[in-house]
Amino acid sequence: MKSKGYGLMSEGQYLEISKFLDEQTPCNLLVFGLGMDSLLWEKINQSGKTVFLEDDDSWICKFKNTDLRIYNVEYTTEAKDHKEINFNTTLLHMSLPKEVLETKWDFIIVDGPLGHNPPRPYKGPGRMQSIYMAHLLLKKGGICVIDDMGRSIESRYANHFFGRENLMTPRLIENKIGVYKKK
Repeated sequence: MKSKGYGLMSEGQYLEISKFLDEQTPCNLLVFGLGMDSLLWEKINQSGKTVFLEDDDSWICKFKNTDLRIYNVEYTTEAKDHKEINFNTTLLHMSLPKEVLETKWDFIIVDGPLGHNPPRPYKGPGRMQSIYMAHLLLKKGGICVIDDMGRSIESRYANHFFGRENLMTPRLIENKIGVYKKK
């Protein structure tokens, strides 16, 4: 997929995530972020419920002629403020659609929103809110996949809310993907 421009993960990363997801399907799957791999997640969970949350209108437009269930959401944080936010759940709480809040999610993928951080310049809302909300919405025993764990914000917030001891793999998948089981 990556070589064809359909996703930003490697083949090994897609295979590992797909393996975990396939073991849960059909399930309630929530994905923070739209991308060219969204159709893959929908297809793997075709007998389940799959919902995507996206803040970028241009990405939503790219999928307007599909059957994907997409909600436009708004983030109220900026990546550069992650230290000041410092796990403050009041600042991290998001206003989400009723359907999202009332569903018991079996599997959540955090692959959005945009959140560059050093060594690149800070850019975007960061994933502090999506990681916190994933932890809040995921049912006990559910699985959360977090992309870009090589970045300090994702690593710090994921390990704070999910606990490093709850990683399902002995190390990150290709030093990039964290898979957590909620205890």
